[in-house]
Amino acid sequence: MRILQPAPNTAFGISSVPEWPTIEFRTDASGPHRWDWTITWRNFTKTGSAATPDNRWDARSDVTNSGGLLNVRVSAERAIATVAVVIGGTNPSPAEISAYLTLKPTSRGMDRIIQHESKCRQFDKRGEPLRSFDNGYGLCQVTNPAPSIEQVWNWKLSVDLGLVVLAQKRADAVRHLSQGKRTYTESQLNYETVSRWNGGAYHRWDDAQGVWVRRPDVLCDTSTGNIGWDMDKPDNTGKTLEQLRARDRGSYGAGRRGGANWEYFGVCYADHLLG
Repeated sequence: MRILQPAPNTAFGISSVPEWPTIEFRTDASGPHRWDWTITWRNFTKTGSAATPDNRWDARSDVTNSGGLLNVRVSAERAIATVAVVIGGTNPSPAEISAYLTLKPTSRGMDRIIQHESKCRQFDKRGEPLRSFDNGYGLCQVTNPAPSIEQVWNWKLSVDLGLVVLAQKRADAVRHLSQGKRTYTESQLNYETVSRWNGGAYHRWDDAQGVWVRRPDVLCDTSTGNIGWDMDKPDNTGKTLEQLRARDRGSYGAGRRGGANWEYFGVCYADHLLG
């Protein structure tokens, strides 16, 4: 038995909608067929099987929301054949992302996060999901919770996951700012929420003024997105931004390692995104 179509390593593309393409397999055999398939990309794997009364099978419905290398093993009349094809993605346009966000009542601020995190890209130039060094994927670059294969390949599901995380961060921000029945502004809530997306509280309570204030201990490197210094640490105290940047900027690109004097701050992330 031979697989007549598709040819090995044929590339299929997911549209920006996103919509999965027709992926029809056909053999030269007759009678009932069983199609066992596995789709893999990096550490993500999904498997399944399908039965057809003849020699044709369209994998579209089975692999929708997944992508990567699709391996198919077909059996019929005690004969077996295999083939592998590739499914890649197409980035949505900024207009498509914006239109989707308008349908979500809790999406306030997500547009700026998406622009910063991925520059509105779900996929790289090869059509594979955009991946960060710490295993964030797609438009929102969510790392915790770890996304599923569906959330990695379907940009709308990626955004949905990001909105779940953003809602959690907003709830955490409300709890922080309202502790002790303290009051806060809508702007403070936005900064607190965005800060927590990247990690850590933005505000501290100032007893003398009776108001929430930006954390005074954090000095940000304004040339980056979220790098800064804890100015309460002896190695940083008394130094200017220019002195700290000159001392440490050579170590930024490798990611933070033990002994580094700089840190990733949600405070700096919020300042960068919200101004």
